[in-house]
Amino acid sequence: MQFDHIQFALGFRQALEYGIDYRDYEKVDRLPEGIPLMAIAGVWGNHSDIRCLFIDQTGKTYRRHITGRTGQYVIRELNLNAKEVQVGQVILISG
Repeated sequence: MQFDHIQFALGFRQALEYGIDYRDYEKVDRLPEGIPLMAIAGVWGNHSDIRCLFIDQTGKTYRRHITGRTGQYVIRELNLNAKEVQVGQVILISG
């Protein structure tokens, strides 16, 4: 999958300019296990939260809301700071 943007973290308006609207993504409290997911973008809500967007091989989309502070926005199931995720990065959560 090709992306027009190279930076993962984007502002809401910036994301819309790239055609990314997280409101249609399925909101999940935890990313699914055993399914390879590709990182699309992290859309800032404000300085304390980011919406991390992923897509699976079938085209199903996921939105994982992360609240953080002092630069740490940890996606717990990945043990990864959302600010370190790369556009196009494939992740897999094992159980």
